[in-house]
Amino acid sequence: MGAQEKTVFEFIERVDNHISIDHLLDDLLQVVGDFGIEHMIYTGLPVGNNSIDPLVKTNRFPQEWWNRYVELDYAKKDAVCQQVYSTMSPFVWHDVQPGFTSRDGAARIAGEAAEHGLVDGYIVPVFSRDEWLSAISFAAPKRLILSQKERGALNLMAIYTSSAIERRQQKRPARGKLSTREREVLLWTSAGKSCWDVSVILGISEKTVRYHTAQIRTKLNATNTTHAVVRALQQGEITLGQLAESLGDFH
Repeated sequence: MGAQEKTVFEFIERVDNHISIDHLLDDLLQVVGDFGIEHMIYTGLPVGNNSIDPLVKTNRFPQEWWNRYVELDYAKKDAVCQQVYSTMSPFVWHDVQPGFTSRDGAARIAGEAAEHGLVDGYIVPVFSRDEWLSAISFAAPKRLILSQKERGALNLMAIYTSSAIERRQQKRPARGKLSTREREVLLWTSAGKSCWDVSVILGISEKTVRYHTAQIRTKLNATNTTHAVVRALQQGEITLGQLAESLGDFH
C-alpha cells in the first residue's frame, strides 16, 4: 500500500472518533491538502426557486464568496451545480459539459469563484436522508490533475465524511415544519383532489390552497406533489396511516 493510500485509510478509520464535526473537517482538509485541495462544502441541492443556503450541512468555502453565492442565487446558473442534477457520477469542475458552461452567467460565476481561490474542484454526489440530492464539493486554488486512484480516494473520503456528518447531526426534521393546515392540504392533494376540491373540503379559498401547496413544496424542497408526499413521509410530517386514510376517503 502506498503512502497516500495509507493516509486515506487511516482517515477513514478515525472518521467517527473526532470530538466534533469541525475537528473532522480539519482532518479531512489536511488529508485532501495532498491533492491540492483547500476548501470543501457539503450541501443539499435546491429544487425550483428554493435557496441553497438552508440546505448546507457544513461549509468550508471562503465566507465572503459563499455570502455572495447565496445573495445572488448563483446555484441556478453555476455550471458545476447544474451538472450535478444531470449525473450521479463525481467529476472535476473543469470537465463540466459545454452545455452548462455556455449558459448565461456561468462563466462570470466561475471567474468570481477563481478570484476567491476556487479555481477548480472535484464534486461527489452523496446520499443524504434529508435532501433529495446532496454533494460534497472540494475546491482548489489551481487546476486539479487527479489520477483515477486519487479520484477514487476522494470519492471514498467524501462518502465516509458525509455519513459521519449525517450520524452526528441526526437531522431528521421534527414535526412542525409543516403547519396543520399544510398537512391537511398535502393529504387531500395526495388523494388526487384538485385545489378547488380542497378549497371546498376545507372551507378556504382556492388561492389559499395554492399558497399552501407552494409553501409545502418550498419547506420540503420538493418538485411536485408526489415528491412532497415522499419527503413528508421520510421526515415524519405525515404517516402512512394518514395517507392511507386520505386515499380511502378518496375511493
